[in-house]
Amino acid sequence: MVCKHTKQLGQALIESIIGLSFVIVPLLLLLPLMSKMTAVQHRAQEASHYNAWERTVWRESNPSRFTSSGGGVVAKRTDAEIAKTIPWRFYQGNGQKLASNYQQQWSWDDKTHPLLHYKIDQAAQGAELVLTSNAQNPQDELESDRLGSGDNAYEVPGRVASGVNSALNLLSYTGFSLESRPYYRTYVETDFEPFYLEPFDSMNLTFRSDSAILASGWNAGGARHVENRVRDLVLTNYLNMGIIRTGQRALSWIPFGRSLSPSRLRLGHVDPNTLPNSRLCTYGTRNCGG
Repeated sequence: MVCKHTKQLGQALIESIIGLSFVIVPLLLLLPLMSKMTAVQHRAQEASHYNAWERTVWRESNPSRFTSSGGGVVAKRTDAEIAKTIPWRFYQGNGQKLASNYQQQWSWDDKTHPLLHYKIDQAAQGAELVLTSNAQNPQDELESDRLGSGDNAYEVPGRVASGVNSALNLLSYTGFSLESRPYYRTYVETDFEPFYLEPFDSMNLTFRSDSAILASGWNAGGARHVENRVRDLVLTNYLNMGIIRTGQRALSWIPFGRSLSPSRLRLGHVDPNTLPNSRLCTYGTRNCGG
């Protein structure tokens, strides 16, 4: 049996057209959209890390034995206050200064990075924000309108940590206390707007990133706060009473006993090394980063 091979003219061209129509062209359309997804995921990861690391600086509430008298100030911010700074730090356009307190009004449409805008809707005139609002009626000026975030404190897991906590609880009888829930777990999530091409028009994409950190909240709010927290840890402080001071005065009359007088031998005295005023300044002012 003899088989004849005939040339199929145009087969390579047809295969190329099919490949372009079903593979290459869709990829070219989806690559810009995938770059937007990568940008959203990257910002969610950075924001969750930032949300956790902020707990190494800011406390949620006033620490024990803190007093505002004497110029005492504590670095304190709530979860909601930290969440408001996330869009300014990770979602705004390039070339913008970072600040501790922003005086301007936030806008998701005007202040977000151009990389977060794309023509999601075919009928839209131009590029739109790819982040979905959390509410039925979007609030453009609300920082949390298109972001979800959380910050929860837990006890440190593990047997060693529980043993350390038990030892620290013994010090609580002296009035000294440390934060018992220093293990912070945070997350940042955002929803992605559906794309007008099938099957992406029915996909509900949510980008979420979790982070965790072990942060110590022991930060003093001034020299007086340091004294209040550590005085009870000084054992000689329990000898600082009227009877002992009277005995010191009596002994000070004895030859070579002047050093025992209450003015010289101050039992339980705490003298913290405070930072000199020449080293203190408000960042952003003249001669201080401004």
